[in-house]
Amino acid sequence: VWFPARRDGALRRWTLVHGFRSYPGSVTVVIPDRRTRAFIAAGDGGEIGWHHSTAETTRWFGRPVAKAPWVDGVIDPSRTRFLLQAAQGSLARFSLNDPHPEVSWKTFFGKVWYEGYDAPRYMWQSSSGHQSFEPKFSLIPLIYGTLKGTLYALFIALPLALFGALFMGQFLHPNLRMVFKPVIELMAGLPSVVLGFIGGLWLAPQLEKWFPAVMVLPVVLGAAMAGAPWVWRVFPVKPARGPRRDLMMMAFLAAWLAAWCVVPFLARDFLEVHLFGGDYQTWFFQRFGWTYEQRNALAVGLVMGYAVIPIIFSIAEEAVAAVPGEWVAGALALGATRWQTLVHIVIPASLSGIVSAVMVGFGRAVGETMIVLMATGNTPIMNMSPFTGFRTLSANLAVELPEAPVGSTHYRVLFLAALLLFGFTIAVNTVAEFLRERIRRRHYRK
Repeated sequence: VWFPARRDGALRRWTLVHGFRSYPGSVTVVIPDRRTRAFIAAGDGGEIGWHHSTAETTRWFGRPVAKAPWVDGVIDPSRTRFLLQAAQGSLARFSLNDPHPEVSWKTFFGKVWYEGYDAPRYMWQSSSGHQSFEPKFSLIPLIYGTLKGTLYALFIALPLALFGALFMGQFLHPNLRMVFKPVIELMAGLPSVVLGFIGGLWLAPQLEKWFPAVMVLPVVLGAAMAGAPWVWRVFPVKPARGPRRDLMMMAFLAAWLAAWCVVPFLARDFLEVHLFGGDYQTWFFQRFGWTYEQRNALAVGLVMGYAVIPIIFSIAEEAVAAVPGEWVAGALALGATRWQTLVHIVIPASLSGIVSAVMVGFGRAVGETMIVLMATGNTPIMNMSPFTGFRTLSANLAVELPEAPVGSTHYRVLFLAALLLFGFTIAVNTVAEFLRERIRRRHYRK
């Protein structure tokens, strides 16, 4: 198969794109299927082949009758049979049973060179309004988008959830723990469709407006967190040890961090001028080639990270709280500090539960649908830029399954994507259980 393509920046020229099985002699007739990119090629030695252009596959090849060059033929519109005419004028009828010739392992997981493009690529595009459209069923962009959204969500959720679980399980007074833990777990009760609505219609525009401040915010908060213990140490009014002291410490920390959070937003114009030359979108495009889209991976990561935090926090906190109090008391009695006890006793003892929490959060983010559907551009592109959208397997199912004709290739490929998502979730849970059991055995063997 040849079609025009631009190679190495030159003008378009005819390029050999797809090749198929060789015939012993000459190919005397090529009969295209009017509904798909499939075609029949017949040779002068009686050979017949059923091929598909896009998938670059030979679906069937043989010599069903005696040697006779074929000169003409036609495929039935129902694609269940075809006729071939031999050179002497006789006709031969053949049955055809291949309802989905356009699918192959290469079309699902390999690069395919589609007509109108200059190079092979991974693409998902299941429909079009033009008759010459080539269905593009590569699952790689959907898998890529699923992992991209998951990684951005975990990047936001893991530090907050795990550090919060460690603090609440070992440092916070039990009376306050009984109050704050249910409050954090109530975060999981907010429907994902509401989170997606907020992320798409409110957070994404605000993020575009205040991005320079948001980018500097983690650095400012990190510096504020590092300086908070020294400020608390010299704070003049501190109750005696007990729940009131812990409550006041948390209120002080919240007020301290909130005050520092305001600083980057007040200095937003100053930061954009001195860090990004006055226009952060132009700066990122010139440095990295990234274009800013309002509904992007960063917005999805923030919203989906919020949705994942309660799950990771709850499981990790229960694992930390399950560490026997005698171990902690013994370490403290031997002179270890609270931090030394946390690092050398509590974390190793609860590591299996923490790993399970991370993997469960990973599985939760992989299967998220509504947040991704509403807070991102839902475009199946492969780009790790935080400023572009993506499409996940679950979001693709929600968008396209209601409109896919039952029994069609598109319909079946969507079920394959669902099966792939199910298998991926099972694999993640299996790995989590394997790691948890291995860590537990290693710890208790010591």
